[in-house]
Amino acid sequence: MDRAELIEELLCYRDSMPEVLAGLVAYGWDCDEPLADLKASHICYALHRYIRAELSASQIEVWANAIECRDDIAYEPSSLEGDTIFELANPELTQQLNPERAKQLLKLLSVDP
Repeated sequence: MDRAELIEELLCYRDSMPEVLAGLVAYGWDCDEPLADLKASHICYALHRYIRAELSASQIEVWANAIECRDDIAYEPSSLEGDTIFELANPELTQQLNPERAKQLLKLLSVDP
């Protein structure tokens, strides 16, 4: 997969996450221009999977950390999506993810659980 395909796989949280993360290591975090946009729907999909117990809180944290601060993913850090990714990537600085918080985040992102 090329870099753009890996970024899309990352944002969509495909089941091949270990391979995606390993593939992205070769490209680093810097990029001249974004290759994809982080959308609320990406976050909601991951949170829905968490609520259904398909993903753990630690898997969500790893996923959010892989997205946070990448130059090849476009989003405003001070946007709702950016704030949510920051929270999910940094539970020790914000709050631990639990089902109730996931539902609150989904409501904030305007998607019903």
